[in-house]
Amino acid sequence: MAFNGLATYDAFSAIGEDVSDLVAFLAPYETPLLDALGTSDYAAMNVKHEWLEDTLNPTTDVASTAVASTTAQTGLNVAHSTYFRLGDIIQIDDEVMMVNSVFTANTIGVTRGYGGTTPVAHAVGATASIIGNAALEGEDTDEDRSTVPVRKANYCQIFKAGIKVSGTAQAVGWLGSANRLADAKVARLRELLRDLEKTILLGRTDVATIGSDSARRSTAGVVCSLATNVLSCGTLTESWLGNLLQSCYDQGSRDIDLILAPPKQKRIISSWNSSRIHVTNDETTFRNAVEVYESDFGVQRVIMSRWLPEDMVVMLDSSRIKVVPLAGRSFAYEELAKTGDSIRGQIVGEYTIELRNENAHGMLHNLA
Repeated sequence: MAFNGLATYDAFSAIGEDVSDLVAFLAPYETPLLDALGTSDYAAMNVKHEWLEDTLNPTTDVASTAVASTTAQTGLNVAHSTYFRLGDIIQIDDEVMMVNSVFTANTIGVTRGYGGTTPVAHAVGATASIIGNAALEGEDTDEDRSTVPVRKANYCQIFKAGIKVSGTAQAVGWLGSANRLADAKVARLRELLRDLEKTILLGRTDVATIGSDSARRSTAGVVCSLATNVLSCGTLTESWLGNLLQSCYDQGSRDIDLILAPPKQKRIISSWNSSRIHVTNDETTFRNAVEVYESDFGVQRVIMSRWLPEDMVVMLDSSRIKVVPLAGRSFAYEELAKTGDSIRGQIVGEYTIELRNENAHGMLHNLA
Protein backbone atom coordinates (compact mmCIF):
# COMPACT_ATOMS: atom_id res chain seq x y z
CA MET A 1 0.00 0.00 0.00
CA ALA A 2 1.41 3.40 -0.98
CA PHE A 3 2.18 5.79 1.87
CA ASN A 4 -0.72 8.11 2.64
CA GLY A 5 0.37 9.43 6.02
CA LEU A 6 -2.28 7.59 8.01
CA ALA A 7 -2.35 4.54 10.20
CA THR A 8 -4.82 2.16 8.56
CA TYR A 9 -7.40 2.58 11.32
CA ASP A 10 -7.00 6.33 11.93
CA ALA A 11 -10.29 8.01 12.73
CA PHE A 12 -10.91 10.60 10.02
CA SER A 13 -13.24 12.53 12.33
CA ALA A 14 -10.28 13.23 14.62
CA ILE A 15 -8.30 14.89 11.85
CA GLY A 16 -8.80 18.47 10.61
CA GLU A 17 -9.04 18.52 6.83
CA ASP A 18 -7.87 15.08 5.73
CA VAL A 19 -5.09 15.31 3.13
CA SER A 20 -4.32 11.58 2.77
CA ASP A 21 -5.34 11.61 -0.90
CA LEU A 22 -2.86 14.39 -1.57
CA VAL A 23 -0.17 12.53 0.37
CA ALA A 24 -0.72 9.38 -1.67
CA PHE A 25 -0.64 11.45 -4.88
CA LEU A 26 2.57 13.29 -4.06
CA ALA A 27 4.60 10.68 -2.17
CA PRO A 28 5.81 8.42 -5.01
CA TYR A 29 7.42 11.28 -6.91
CA GLU A 30 9.74 12.75 -4.31
CA THR A 31 9.79 10.14 -1.53
CA PRO A 32 10.68 6.68 -2.90
CA LEU A 33 11.35 5.14 0.53
CA LEU A 34 8.01 6.30 1.93
CA ASP A 35 6.29 4.81 -1.08
CA ALA A 36 8.18 1.52 -0.70
CA LEU A 37 7.42 1.23 3.03
CA GLY A 38 3.73 2.07 2.68
CA THR A 39 1.19 2.78 5.40
CA SER A 40 1.58 1.63 8.99
CA ASP A 41 -1.13 -0.65 10.34
CA TYR A 42 -1.14 1.06 13.74
CA ALA A 43 -0.46 4.45 15.28
CA ALA A 44 1.84 5.55 18.09
CA MET A 45 -0.01 6.13 21.35
CA ASN A 46 2.60 8.34 23.00
CA VAL A 47 5.25 10.83 21.90
CA LYS A 48 7.80 8.27 23.10
CA HIS A 49 6.90 5.31 20.93
CA GLU A 50 8.07 2.00 22.39
CA TRP A 51 8.17 -1.60 21.20
CA LEU A 52 9.73 -4.90 22.31
CA GLU A 53 12.39 -6.89 20.48
CA ASP A 54 13.15 -10.50 21.30
CA THR A 55 15.92 -12.82 20.11
CA LEU A 56 16.53 -16.56 19.96
CA ASN A 57 19.20 -18.18 22.11
CA PRO A 58 22.64 -17.94 20.49
CA THR A 59 24.03 -20.92 18.59
CA THR A 60 27.66 -19.80 18.45
CA ASP A 61 30.32 -18.63 20.86
CA VAL A 62 34.11 -18.24 20.71
CA ALA A 63 36.99 -19.88 22.53
CA SER A 64 38.53 -17.35 24.90
CA THR A 65 41.84 -19.26 25.22
CA ALA A 66 43.78 -21.54 22.92
CA VAL A 67 42.79 -25.22 22.90
CA ALA A 68 45.45 -27.95 22.78
CA SER A 69 45.24 -30.92 20.45
CA THR A 70 45.45 -33.45 23.30
CA THR A 71 42.34 -35.19 24.61
CA ALA A 72 43.63 -34.44 28.11
CA GLN A 73 42.36 -30.88 27.81
CA THR A 74 38.66 -31.29 28.44
CA GLY A 75 38.00 -27.84 29.91
CA LEU A 76 37.10 -25.34 27.23
CA ASN A 77 37.18 -21.64 28.05
CA VAL A 78 34.46 -19.73 26.18
CA ALA A 79 33.18 -16.19 26.18
CA HIS A 80 29.69 -17.14 27.44
CA SER A 81 29.26 -20.46 29.26
CA THR A 82 25.53 -19.72 29.73
CA TYR A 83 25.02 -20.34 26.01
CA PHE A 84 25.66 -24.05 26.56
CA ARG A 85 23.68 -26.92 28.10
CA LEU A 86 24.59 -30.43 29.14
CA GLY A 87 24.37 -32.66 26.10
CA ASP A 88 25.12 -29.94 23.54
CA ILE A 89 27.03 -31.24 20.55
CA ILE A 90 29.40 -28.49 19.41
CA GLN A 91 31.87 -28.12 16.59
CA ILE A 92 35.10 -26.10 16.47
CA ASP A 93 36.79 -26.21 13.09
CA ASP A 94 36.57 -29.90 12.08
CA GLU A 95 36.42 -31.31 15.61
CA VAL A 96 33.11 -32.21 17.25
CA MET A 97 32.74 -32.29 21.04
CA MET A 98 29.98 -33.02 23.52
CA VAL A 99 29.37 -30.78 26.53
CA ASN A 100 29.39 -32.84 29.74
CA SER A 101 29.53 -30.04 32.31
CA VAL A 102 28.90 -26.30 32.45
CA PHE A 103 30.67 -24.03 34.94
CA THR A 104 29.85 -20.45 35.84
CA ALA A 105 33.39 -19.15 35.25
CA ASN A 106 32.91 -19.27 31.47
CA THR A 107 34.34 -22.77 31.25
CA ILE A 108 32.60 -25.85 29.90
CA GLY A 109 33.64 -29.48 30.19
CA VAL A 110 33.69 -31.39 26.92
CA THR A 111 34.34 -34.83 25.53
CA ARG A 112 36.98 -34.31 22.83
CA GLY A 113 36.92 -35.95 19.41
CA TYR A 114 33.24 -36.89 19.64
CA GLY A 115 31.72 -39.08 16.94
CA GLY A 116 35.05 -40.26 15.54
CA THR A 117 36.44 -36.78 14.81
CA THR A 118 40.07 -35.98 15.54
CA PRO A 119 41.09 -33.72 18.45
CA VAL A 120 43.15 -30.83 17.08
CA ALA A 121 44.46 -27.50 18.35
CA HIS A 122 42.19 -24.46 18.12
CA ALA A 123 43.21 -20.81 18.28
CA VAL A 124 41.86 -18.08 20.52
CA GLY A 125 38.67 -16.73 18.97
CA ALA A 126 37.79 -19.97 17.16
CA THR A 127 34.02 -20.26 16.69
CA ALA A 128 32.23 -22.89 18.76
CA SER A 129 29.02 -23.73 16.92
CA ILE A 130 26.21 -25.55 18.75
CA ILE A 131 24.90 -28.23 16.39
CA GLY A 132 22.11 -29.36 18.69
CA ASN A 133 21.34 -30.90 22.07
CA ALA A 134 21.19 -34.63 22.76
CA ALA A 135 18.73 -35.16 25.63
CA LEU A 136 18.71 -38.21 27.89
CA GLU A 137 15.84 -40.64 27.64
CA GLY A 138 13.27 -39.97 30.34
CA GLU A 139 15.17 -37.05 31.91
CA ASP A 140 13.41 -34.11 33.52
CA THR A 141 13.14 -30.92 31.52
CA ASP A 142 15.91 -28.37 31.89
CA GLU A 143 15.51 -24.83 33.13
CA ASP A 144 13.55 -22.33 31.06
CA ARG A 145 15.87 -20.49 28.66
CA SER A 146 13.48 -17.82 27.45
CA THR A 147 15.27 -14.63 26.53
CA VAL A 148 14.23 -11.30 28.02
CA PRO A 149 12.67 -8.93 25.44
CA VAL A 150 14.45 -5.61 25.09
CA ARG A 151 12.45 -2.38 25.14
CA LYS A 152 13.25 -0.04 22.24
CA ALA A 153 11.94 3.46 21.67
CA ASN A 154 11.91 6.43 19.33
CA TYR A 155 10.35 9.87 19.61
CA CYS A 156 7.60 11.40 17.51
CA GLN A 157 8.66 14.52 15.61
CA ILE A 158 6.27 17.30 14.66
CA PHE A 159 6.28 18.35 11.00
CA LYS A 160 4.53 21.66 10.38
CA ALA A 161 4.21 24.28 7.65
CA GLY A 162 2.21 27.52 7.84
CA ILE A 163 0.07 28.94 5.02
CA LYS A 164 -1.13 32.52 4.62
CA VAL A 165 -2.97 33.75 1.54
CA SER A 166 -4.34 37.30 1.30
CA GLY A 167 -7.97 37.83 0.44
CA THR A 168 -6.94 39.56 -2.78
CA ALA A 169 -4.63 36.72 -3.89
CA GLN A 170 -7.36 34.18 -3.23
CA ALA A 171 -9.89 36.25 -5.16
CA VAL A 172 -7.86 36.98 -8.28
CA GLY A 173 -5.74 33.83 -8.36
CA TRP A 174 -2.44 33.58 -10.21
CA LEU A 175 -1.43 32.82 -13.74
CA GLY A 176 -2.37 29.20 -14.40
CA SER A 177 -4.00 28.87 -10.97
CA ALA A 178 -7.61 29.25 -9.97
CA ASN A 179 -7.14 28.63 -6.25
CA ARG A 180 -4.05 30.00 -4.53
CA LEU A 181 -4.88 28.32 -1.20
CA ALA A 182 -5.17 24.86 -2.76
CA ASP A 183 -1.86 25.36 -4.57
CA ALA A 184 -0.17 26.42 -1.33
CA LYS A 185 -1.46 23.29 0.43
CA VAL A 186 0.04 21.07 -2.27
CA ALA A 187 3.40 22.87 -2.22
CA ARG A 188 3.74 22.86 1.59
CA LEU A 189 2.67 19.21 1.81
CA ARG A 190 5.25 18.26 -0.80
CA GLU A 191 7.90 19.97 1.35
CA LEU A 192 6.72 18.19 4.49
CA LEU A 193 6.81 14.81 2.76
CA ARG A 194 10.33 15.58 1.57
CA ASP A 195 11.34 16.44 5.15
CA LEU A 196 9.73 13.26 6.47
CA GLU A 197 11.59 11.15 3.89
CA LYS A 198 14.92 12.77 4.80
CA THR A 199 14.19 12.31 8.49
CA ILE A 200 13.52 8.59 8.01
CA LEU A 201 17.00 8.30 6.55
CA LEU A 202 19.10 10.89 8.36
CA GLY A 203 17.18 12.06 11.43
CA ARG A 204 18.77 12.06 14.86
CA THR A 205 17.36 12.39 18.34
CA ASP A 206 18.60 13.91 21.57
CA VAL A 207 17.75 11.38 24.27
CA ALA A 208 18.20 14.09 26.89
CA THR A 209 14.80 15.60 26.10
CA ILE A 210 11.35 14.29 25.36
CA GLY A 211 10.32 17.72 24.09
CA SER A 212 8.28 20.59 25.45
CA ASP A 213 7.18 24.11 24.52
CA SER A 214 10.83 25.14 24.79
CA ALA A 215 12.69 21.98 23.70
CA ARG A 216 12.26 20.45 20.25
CA ARG A 217 11.64 16.71 19.99
CA SER A 218 13.16 14.79 17.06
CA THR A 219 13.16 11.23 15.79
CA ALA A 220 16.12 8.97 15.06
CA GLY A 221 16.46 7.84 11.45
CA VAL A 222 17.79 4.69 9.82
CA VAL A 223 21.43 5.68 9.26
CA CYS A 224 22.19 6.61 12.88
CA SER A 225 20.34 3.51 14.15
CA LEU A 226 22.44 0.96 12.23
CA ALA A 227 25.45 -0.44 14.06
CA THR A 228 25.90 -4.19 13.49
CA ASN A 229 26.11 -4.63 9.73
CA VAL A 230 28.03 -1.47 8.81
CA LEU A 231 30.94 -2.00 6.41
CA SER A 232 33.43 0.61 5.25
CA CYS A 233 34.72 0.15 1.72
CA GLY A 234 36.09 2.08 -1.24
CA THR A 235 34.58 1.53 -4.66
CA LEU A 236 31.19 -0.17 -4.69
CA THR A 237 31.45 -3.65 -6.21
CA GLU A 238 29.20 -6.70 -6.40
CA SER A 239 31.57 -8.38 -3.96
CA TRP A 240 31.01 -5.66 -1.34
CA LEU A 241 27.26 -5.80 -1.90
CA GLY A 242 27.38 -9.57 -1.41
CA ASN A 243 29.51 -9.19 1.73
CA LEU A 244 26.89 -6.90 3.27
CA LEU A 245 24.03 -9.21 2.33
CA GLN A 246 25.90 -12.13 3.89
CA SER A 247 26.62 -10.10 7.03
CA CYS A 248 22.87 -9.49 7.42
CA TYR A 249 22.18 -13.16 6.65
CA ASP A 250 24.68 -14.29 9.28
CA GLN A 251 22.75 -12.22 11.82
CA GLY A 252 19.59 -14.15 10.94
CA SER A 253 18.05 -11.81 8.36
CA ARG A 254 16.57 -13.50 5.31
CA ASP A 255 14.24 -10.76 4.13
CA ILE A 256 16.38 -7.87 2.84
CA ASP A 257 14.17 -6.55 0.02
CA LEU A 258 15.32 -2.95 -0.54
CA ILE A 259 18.65 -1.51 -1.66
CA LEU A 260 18.66 2.27 -1.32
CA ALA A 261 21.38 4.09 -3.24
CA PRO A 262 22.15 7.72 -4.13
CA PRO A 263 22.42 8.54 -7.86
CA LYS A 264 26.21 8.04 -8.05
CA GLN A 265 26.10 4.56 -6.49
CA LYS A 266 22.90 3.63 -8.35
CA ARG A 267 24.73 4.28 -11.63
CA ILE A 268 27.51 1.95 -10.52
CA ILE A 269 24.99 -0.79 -9.76
CA SER A 270 23.35 -0.26 -13.15
CA SER A 271 26.74 -0.45 -14.88
CA TRP A 272 27.11 -4.05 -13.73
CA ASN A 273 24.49 -4.87 -16.32
CA SER A 274 26.42 -3.38 -19.24
CA SER A 275 28.34 -6.57 -20.03
CA ARG A 276 25.05 -8.48 -20.24
CA ILE A 277 23.26 -6.09 -22.62
CA HIS A 278 22.60 -7.36 -26.11
CA VAL A 279 21.08 -4.94 -28.63
CA THR A 280 19.69 -6.23 -31.90
CA ASN A 281 19.74 -4.27 -35.15
CA ASP A 282 16.03 -3.43 -35.06
CA GLU A 283 16.12 -1.91 -31.55
CA THR A 284 16.28 1.85 -31.06
CA THR A 285 16.34 1.87 -27.26
CA PHE A 286 19.44 1.23 -25.16
CA ARG A 287 18.67 0.18 -21.59
CA ASN A 288 21.28 0.25 -18.87
CA ALA A 289 19.48 0.13 -15.54
CA VAL A 290 19.21 -2.33 -12.68
CA GLU A 291 15.91 -2.06 -10.85
CA VAL A 292 16.01 -5.54 -9.24
CA TYR A 293 19.10 -7.26 -7.84
CA GLU A 294 18.92 -11.03 -7.36
CA SER A 295 21.61 -13.00 -5.56
CA ASP A 296 22.07 -16.02 -3.29
CA PHE A 297 20.47 -13.94 -0.53
CA GLY A 298 17.20 -13.19 -2.29
CA VAL A 299 15.70 -10.49 -4.46
CA GLN A 300 15.99 -6.78 -3.69
CA ARG A 301 14.46 -3.73 -5.34
CA VAL A 302 17.10 -1.13 -6.13
CA ILE A 303 15.76 2.36 -5.34
CA MET A 304 17.53 5.60 -6.13
CA SER A 305 17.28 8.27 -3.45
CA ARG A 306 18.41 11.85 -3.94
CA TRP A 307 18.46 12.34 -0.17
CA LEU A 308 20.96 9.63 0.78
CA PRO A 309 24.60 10.85 1.07
CA GLU A 310 26.56 9.86 -2.01
CA ASP A 311 29.11 7.77 -0.09
CA MET A 312 26.69 5.17 1.29
CA VAL A 313 24.28 2.40 0.29
CA VAL A 314 21.62 1.11 2.69
CA MET A 315 19.97 -2.33 2.66
CA LEU A 316 16.65 -2.69 4.43
CA ASP A 317 14.08 -5.30 5.39
CA SER A 318 10.93 -3.28 4.78
CA SER A 319 8.83 -5.61 6.97
CA ARG A 320 10.81 -4.38 9.99
CA ILE A 321 10.40 -0.63 9.35
CA LYS A 322 7.27 1.42 9.89
CA VAL A 323 6.63 5.13 9.57
CA VAL A 324 4.16 5.56 12.42
CA PRO A 325 1.92 8.60 12.99
CA LEU A 326 0.92 9.65 16.47
CA ALA A 327 -2.74 8.73 16.93
CA GLY A 328 -4.93 11.47 15.45
CA ARG A 329 -1.89 13.42 14.23
CA SER A 330 -1.56 12.28 10.64
CA PHE A 331 -0.93 15.06 8.12
CA ALA A 332 -3.92 17.40 8.08
CA TYR A 333 -4.72 20.99 7.15
CA GLU A 334 -6.00 23.11 10.03
CA GLU A 335 -7.53 26.53 9.45
CA LEU A 336 -6.35 29.12 11.98
CA ALA A 337 -8.24 32.07 13.42
CA LYS A 338 -8.80 34.92 11.02
CA THR A 339 -6.94 38.04 12.19
CA GLY A 340 -7.04 40.23 9.10
CA ASP A 341 -7.67 40.21 5.37
CA SER A 342 -6.08 36.81 4.81
CA ILE A 343 -6.67 33.09 5.10
CA ARG A 344 -4.35 31.47 7.60
CA GLY A 345 -3.77 27.79 8.23
CA GLN A 346 -1.18 25.09 8.72
CA ILE A 347 -0.44 21.56 7.66
CA VAL A 348 0.77 19.54 10.64
CA GLY A 349 1.57 15.94 11.37
CA GLU A 350 3.55 13.99 13.97
CA TYR A 351 5.52 10.87 13.03
CA THR A 352 8.20 8.52 14.25
CA ILE A 353 10.20 5.66 12.72
CA GLU A 354 10.01 2.18 14.19
CA LEU A 355 13.13 0.30 13.13
CA ARG A 356 13.00 -3.23 14.48
CA ASN A 357 16.09 -5.44 14.82
CA GLU A 358 18.77 -3.10 13.52
CA ASN A 359 21.00 -6.14 12.91
CA ALA A 360 18.55 -7.25 10.21
CA HIS A 361 19.57 -4.26 8.07
CA GLY A 362 22.92 -3.08 6.74
CA MET A 363 24.91 -0.19 5.32
CA LEU A 364 28.01 0.36 3.20
CA HIS A 365 29.70 3.70 3.84
CA ASN A 366 32.86 5.62 2.97
CA LEU A 367 32.27 4.70 -0.66
CA ALA A 368 34.40 6.37 -3.29
